[in-house]
Amino acid sequence: MSQLHRFRELEAQGIDILSILAGDSGVDDQQLKLLLDRLGPLGEEYHSDLMELLTHRRFDETEALGLWKGVVRHKRKMEAALGRVVGVRVAAADYLTNRRPLLEAPRIVPRQEMEQLLSQVNLDVLTGLRNRRSIDEALRLEMQRTRRYGGVFTVLLIDLDHFKGINDQQGHVAGDEVLVEISRRIQSACRETDTAGRWGGDELLVILPQTGPIDAGILSGRLRHDVRHRPIVLHNGEFQDVTISIGISSYPEHGTVAQELVDSASSALRQAKKSGRDAEAVAGVTSSPPGRGTQMRSSRQFLGEDSPPPRGDEPQR
Repeated sequence: MSQLHRFRELEAQGIDILSILAGDSGVDDQQLKLLLDRLGPLGEEYHSDLMELLTHRRFDETEALGLWKGVVRHKRKMEAALGRVVGVRVAAADYLTNRRPLLEAPRIVPRQEMEQLLSQVNLDVLTGLRNRRSIDEALRLEMQRTRRYGGVFTVLLIDLDHFKGINDQQGHVAGDEVLVEISRRIQSACRETDTAGRWGGDELLVILPQTGPIDAGILSGRLRHDVRHRPIVLHNGEFQDVTISIGISSYPEHGTVAQELVDSASSALRQAKKSGRDAEAVAGVTSSPPGRGTQMRSSRQFLGEDSPPPRGDEPQR
């Protein structure tokens, strides 16, 4: 699984992981071992994650491995020629601009400013989830990974029921408050490896790596239960009851390209809406191919009105 999140967490703690792994920092073997233990097992896309951290571009693992080795070799040559330490970022800028021209006219930007810029580019201003462009890219990358290494992943397409009525009756400020709170709850329910984004309007999309439709349905039931049983407190002190409907589709069963997968989830979501809302539908092949059908789960399928159990791969939150 991706190390990129862990790399960024270490950077946020003031640990320059790129410099350490490139040999810039004076870290002894024991300290390096402790650091690697914190990172855990190196994932299959370890070098892709390193190069994305370094360049903010995603490379295939084979290409990323070659580029990382090239940057480190180039760094050593520069140090030998200059007689002083050369940072890995400086070496990368020269190597990827002149020796392996993959970057054109890179600019020097302080880390804090870069992080602010990335948050503006990748995050939806209202909800704080990924924006449409960013969630599109995350979906593409997850499909690329799963296609290459095998396995499954599932998407949830989530829609707020009667959202227009909330806006009309309570006002758009209240509507925004509802959307923000639902987004917060979805983000809280996600694992570290899951990705949530705003697909458009009041539709939200969640990508669940290494998760099939059955386990995704358990999470979906938990989300609907939470939303149904915990009204949202508006700015005026009033309580707003809300429910959500969810369409579920999985790769490769319900789609082998991103658009097909989302279309399957969208069709399932429409079926959930038609069933009376506060429901979920799992996309599936009908008995008369090639059309796509749905498998419905009602709002009371999971243990009556009790909270459904957690997914099998995670503890109860």
